[in-house]
Amino acid sequence: MEICRSFVVDSMIFPYKSVDSRIHRLDARPKLLFVVVMFIFSILISDILYLVLFLAFVLIVAYTARILKSTLSILKYAGYVAFFVLLFNILISSGSNVILIVGPITITTESMLFAISMCLRLFLAVSAFSILTYAIHPDEALRTISKFGYKTTSSLSLSLRMYPTIAADANNIIDSMKARGMEFEKGKFINKIKSRAAVVMPLLLNSLERSISVAEAMETRGFGSTKRTNFGERKMTRFELLMVSSFCVSMVMGIFLFALGYGNADYLNGAKFGYSFYDIIALALLIGTLSPIMLGGHQ
Repeated sequence: MEICRSFVVDSMIFPYKSVDSRIHRLDARPKLLFVVVMFIFSILISDILYLVLFLAFVLIVAYTARILKSTLSILKYAGYVAFFVLLFNILISSGSNVILIVGPITITTESMLFAISMCLRLFLAVSAFSILTYAIHPDEALRTISKFGYKTTSSLSLSLRMYPTIAADANNIIDSMKARGMEFEKGKFINKIKSRAAVVMPLLLNSLERSISVAEAMETRGFGSTKRTNFGERKMTRFELLMVSSFCVSMVMGIFLFALGYGNADYLNGAKFGYSFYDIIALALLIGTLSPIMLGGHQ
């Protein structure tokens, strides 16, 4: 028996946008695989040129899906995190080619390149997440993940549904406390923290009560006693199957090229900001095997 089959689509955790675009018309499985490939590349690749081109490609996909504005808004908030990542890496990392010395702080070329690389990796992962967030319907995503086991899917769906619920509970508790005269915005920073700490206990109790209710409901409905069934399961078209194969080739090829040293720039140990003809070939192959997503699905 399927639980949590559908949850609030316009919640803060899955603000899916129903748009008639080529990307939205695709089956969820090719899009999920594309996001996974980009996540893997954001973890493995450290070369700045590779990261810039992959980031540009993901933004083009977002533009094709007509979610570029939403993607850029997410990147705007990621920019605050990237600023601290950039600052931290510049101040902490070392190197031999000194650019500037300000008191006890030494800024080197190696630390700058490494910091830029880390920020680009963050932007690539966040922009890939925007494809998952805005272009894949939550029900389709969970239906795809359910192939890996109903327990995993149920845990994931419950977790995703609880997040906006807990956030709404927190707002309600804060509003009720404000109505009783408690101040949350006035005073020093420490006082604000202390006033908000009073929200934690009732929020925790509400969450525990809700978890017990969900567990009792699952047990009453016989969760796990029979195998799950899906009504009207969508089958991928031949083109979508070819797209999945192309993405798998891109992922395997990317890992293989990384093992050979392509896209793996160790800037802290003196890696130079330069590229060869083989780097261009490697990038062309990787982006070429990912480009079928631009064709999208058919009406």
